[in-house]
Amino acid sequence: MTSGNFSDKTWSGTPMWQIAEELEEQRRKRDEEDRRKASTPVAVLNVKAEGEHFLCELTLLIPANAAKLPPESRPDPSSGGFREVKVRGPRRSLRAEAVKDGFELRAGFHEKGEAEVARRCRHLRSKTWAATELPAEGVRIDEDEDKEQRLRLAQRPRGTGWSRQKDAEFFVHTHAPMAYDPKKMQYFTAEATTGRHVPCDAPHDPVEYLINVSAGASLVGKGDADLALAERPRTLLLKELVLTGRAMKKPLFFLDQPASCFVLFESVRGTAAAEYCAKNVHTKLLAKLSSTLQYWSDTMTQGLIRSIIEELDAELLQQPAACYDGAALAVALVLGDRMTLATLGGVRGLLLSPGGGVRMLGDRHFVEEEGPERQRLDACGGEVVCREQEDGSSKLSVRRPLRPRRTAVAQDQAAEIQRVLEAAPDSFAALGLGAEDSVDAKSAKVHYRKLALKVHPDKAPGDLKEHAKEAFAKVEAALERIEAMYDADAKATIELHRLLELAGEVDSAVMPRSWARSLLGLEEGAQLEEAEQKAEECKKTLQKLGVFADGRLAQPDAARAAAMLDEALEALQAPAPKEGIGLEAVMVSRALGLRDLKRPKAIVTSEPQIEVFPIDTPGSYHLALLSRATRALSDEEVVSRLRGFPRQPKTASLVIAQTASEAMSSRQAPPAACLASAVVAGFEVQEDKAEEPPTKKARAEQAVDKVRCLHILLKHKDLRMAKDPESQVRLKGKPLVSRTQAQAERELLAMQRSLLENPNIFHVLARKHSECDTAMQPGQSAGDLGWVSRGSCGIPQFEAALFGLKAYEVSDIISTPRGLHIVQRIA
Repeated sequence: MTSGNFSDKTWSGTPMWQIAEELEEQRRKRDEEDRRKASTPVAVLNVKAEGEHFLCELTLLIPANAAKLPPESRPDPSSGGFREVKVRGPRRSLRAEAVKDGFELRAGFHEKGEAEVARRCRHLRSKTWAATELPAEGVRIDEDEDKEQRLRLAQRPRGTGWSRQKDAEFFVHTHAPMAYDPKKMQYFTAEATTGRHVPCDAPHDPVEYLINVSAGASLVGKGDADLALAERPRTLLLKELVLTGRAMKKPLFFLDQPASCFVLFESVRGTAAAEYCAKNVHTKLLAKLSSTLQYWSDTMTQGLIRSIIEELDAELLQQPAACYDGAALAVALVLGDRMTLATLGGVRGLLLSPGGGVRMLGDRHFVEEEGPERQRLDACGGEVVCREQEDGSSKLSVRRPLRPRRTAVAQDQAAEIQRVLEAAPDSFAALGLGAEDSVDAKSAKVHYRKLALKVHPDKAPGDLKEHAKEAFAKVEAALERIEAMYDADAKATIELHRLLELAGEVDSAVMPRSWARSLLGLEEGAQLEEAEQKAEECKKTLQKLGVFADGRLAQPDAARAAAMLDEALEALQAPAPKEGIGLEAVMVSRALGLRDLKRPKAIVTSEPQIEVFPIDTPGSYHLALLSRATRALSDEEVVSRLRGFPRQPKTASLVIAQTASEAMSSRQAPPAACLASAVVAGFEVQEDKAEEPPTKKARAEQAVDKVRCLHILLKHKDLRMAKDPESQVRLKGKPLVSRTQAQAERELLAMQRSLLENPNIFHVLARKHSECDTAMQPGQSAGDLGWVSRGSCGIPQFEAALFGLKAYEVSDIISTPRGLHIVQRIA
């Protein structure tokens, strides 16, 4: 039975007013729980693996009304009432150590807030945990309080650049081929071939370290005209890799900051190799960096640089115009608080740390009298010669061995001893068996008897006895080898003799193609496949004379013939060297290019010297990439010039290059040898402050919104700006500017040196030298730019330099469309 709208089957009998009260109580409790959560600070702890190391990452979620935290640690309510801060602990070799760090930081946050986390983080950098202090394996690192926040964080993808697809529950990245499914909490990447999304690791969440980067490069020669020589070193400065990648459509948002790369190339032989590398290295770097969104570990960055060097080398060896030229390089890749430094060839890389320690790379690749590198060159068959330089000095150099081969026996005893020792690289030549002679055991013995009488030590005068002993031993060994080979296989021995006779003497770095075709028995125009088949048939014949267990030819003469066959194949497929240009020996054992020294057997390699350096100690680090000409300066001289201009890398590079070029000029070196180049970069690692975060008012007081500066402007003829309205009065009635940029740099450098002795004369120098109308202002206002506000300059690099100066500090040399400047901040 029903009454009105109620049914006795559904009505519980509870009055409506009571149901309303219960619903109101549930809402009140829910609101109270929401307020509690909104006022409870949460620290979400995670442990991350970065390469071979582990570290803790603490995400601090700080609400505006957090009662447990001091007011200074709370966010401004006007910002939305919520602030997220990420704190990273030091890198550890064990995961348990990183977990222990995280526990310490989280406890500090709950006890005293964000400032305590900063203080403990500083303390942990020098803390070493005892084994008894470490947590057990598999210990739980999350807390019940942060479970909800973990789920909330998982609902959004890591990093920036994500957007939610319309009518879809997943995110896609605007630059990278990645997607994120918040329900599955899984990242996906699109396959390049099919476009299908497959699961992948989460992208690296980048960290911005408190490191300021500045850089400059200079090139100095005997004269300004020499700066255009093809032999000049080439430099590449990529201070902002993320911005460069964005401009090149290569997303690098996941890189730790700062992210920079500095490169110096120098010619080893010829000029085409260095030019090719300088034009192509940046595209390879950006493409490889953007190929993975994960964290770049030390091992990965070293592998990255090696792979770029290998690709450049492989491409060079295929370039007809560049394959016989060579290039040296130095490269520094900075990602966050780590620098990967690599050198190859005669260039150097120097890193000066805040404590005064100096690390040098690039001293292992020159040809030396002894040492591991010399042993490698000897084992690879390289011939080390003493080569006279254009400045009159002599240096050890390496080349492919040039071995004369003569079989005609000399009548004079001394001449014959010399022939056997210096012009008989194989057993047949040692016995004087020429092309017309038959090759068998009997013929070999006949030649031996005749030759033994001529070179026997008992018949040699006293001054030749030692050489005669050596020659006689060589002749005896030759007879034994020929007899053994003839017994093993007569036909193979005859074929070996034929090959060695056709190969003749080696008098050039690259075998002529006519010789190669003759050696392989080919007609002109034969295909490479036919040549390879002929060479393989000859090698199979030589194997009949004996092989080792690993397949190598056992007889030295057979191995020499096989090497000649390889050289013949290389000669047929390699580009012909440029006519009139000799392939001279080189002073380095490692370089890019130099095909004649890498194929068919690598005498010179492209394996770099490479190391990773931390840049995490508060203070200033200085990096210098130095060309070969700067070896005129000692390491101490380079360091003193870096310290002389600690916050002016362009000026420091100019001083180093100028001093080195002058030193080479004083030695009467030719113009190309006097070209000195230096890349200098400064890294100012700021110290994390452990005090409480400043209040909003204090932050506003500390912010510098405008500065007042004096400046000196010098123009040069290479400027693109046709007219400068701010220099019309100063330059009125004067001839057009004819100085080069290099001359302007030298003039400003002279002024900077004067200002080092007396910084109070800036206005005097401005009135005398500056080509800006501001130089005509009276008294100490000469060169005064007035008060400059942020965003008012219109030239970003100029404004950044102004606001980066300390009071009364003189800036580095700054290049703008108006010319070259130096600036002094006065307020």
